[in-house]
Amino acid sequence: MESAMKPVSQADGSRETEIQKKRLRENCREFESVMVSYLMKTMRDGVIRAEEPENAQAVYEDMLDGQISKTLSKTSSLGIGDMLYASLEPLIKKGASKGAAPVEQKQPDNTDISSAATKNAQ
Repeated sequence: MESAMKPVSQADGSRETEIQKKRLRENCREFESVMVSYLMKTMRDGVIRAEEPENAQAVYEDMLDGQISKTLSKTSSLGIGDMLYASLEPLIKKGASKGAAPVEQKQPDNTDISSAATKNAQ
């Protein structure tokens, strides 16, 4: 029975991978929702109207566009979030298999640039 149990480090690694996949899927759907909302707003702005909409109507239309875009992204009607997830998921698997933590990028050192600029100014 002990052979069926995974060591703690492997169990934690697979659990962490599943959490990352879940967060990635949620973020991909949220990205799709924002993109569809922007697309709908742009299309609505392109419609020629006889008169400018009132403030309340503009707010209502923005809220309606937001809800429609969220519904579309949850049902994966367009598939943008799914395509994004499919292209990013292998990166999670590679990171989990190596057991590497995310790499922090260093900020460029601006002291060399500022000292060179002051030398050129003199």
